[in-house]
Amino acid sequence: MKRETRGNWVSSFLAILYYEFLWNLRKKKIVGLFIIIFAVVTLQLALPPILSWASGLPLQPDSDFVFRNVASLNGFFIFLLAVATTMNTVSGEFETGSIIPLLTKPVSRTLVFFGKVVAASVTLLAAYAFLGVYMILGGILTLGPQDNLHLVPLGLLGLGLGTLVWTSIVIALGTLSKNSIVAALGSFGFFIGLAIVGSLLSAFLGQSAILFYTPGDGAFGTTGSCTGAGGFGGPDGLPTGTNALGTLLMQWVLNPSLGLTFCGFRFTGGNPETFVISSEPISSAALRALGISIGYVTVLLLVSWFFFRRSEIVE
Repeated sequence: MKRETRGNWVSSFLAILYYEFLWNLRKKKIVGLFIIIFAVVTLQLALPPILSWASGLPLQPDSDFVFRNVASLNGFFIFLLAVATTMNTVSGEFETGSIIPLLTKPVSRTLVFFGKVVAASVTLLAAYAFLGVYMILGGILTLGPQDNLHLVPLGLLGLGLGTLVWTSIVIALGTLSKNSIVAALGSFGFFIGLAIVGSLLSAFLGQSAILFYTPGDGAFGTTGSCTGAGGFGGPDGLPTGTNALGTLLMQWVLNPSLGLTFCGFRFTGGNPETFVISSEPISSAALRALGISIGYVTVLLLVSWFFFRRSEIVE
């Protein structure tokens, strides 16, 4: 009896996954994701040869190109992928009425909900796997042999988990509103608001600790000193939020002794001045971003599941 129940559960779950993938293909969501990634990575790969040709200088090999860029596609890029993947995962079903026949099947709402979440996660992982393979091959062909390729899967997993934070936000808004536009615009407003408020809090008020616990790029740390521009997104700057989880994990494994300094900005006697807010090892930043990402995904999905189970279906 237990084997039969388990078999029914597995077959039902696989049927939901199959339904979700077909739904995404009909909506051209999967195709759109791969087109976005293909366009962005192609631009990155084409830029060095174009600049070399324009300047008349020979193209120089760059063995760190893949390591430097594979997990750096964060910020608005992963937010865009999250919205494209999940803006109508739940809300679209309510808008079209397709949720009615779906929930009349002998399958629990819990299975339906988490089937949708798993399908979205698998889609994102497939997209990021394509990103990694394409960037590795393109980097080798255009810029020569690449170093630290063994860290690419770790970076992509971190990038995927960072993206899941935003997909969870979109799913939560979509479940609560049952409206895809509200899910997309609400997430966009949340993203922009965090970026603006976060930069002001971090740079001018010295409150970078607040950004350690919010989704997004988080506080910028620098591997250099606060006298330069590194702490504000310069060449030595490194975001430490959930968006940058892939980069943080890769840097931690490659440079476990690396330290980050968080800098503030203020006016003293009418003159601009930078100052040190705090410092910490790269391991602390990476583990915190990992824990915060898992926490947001878990809490937001549980909230979405709770309201999805109690949603009223009106024919």
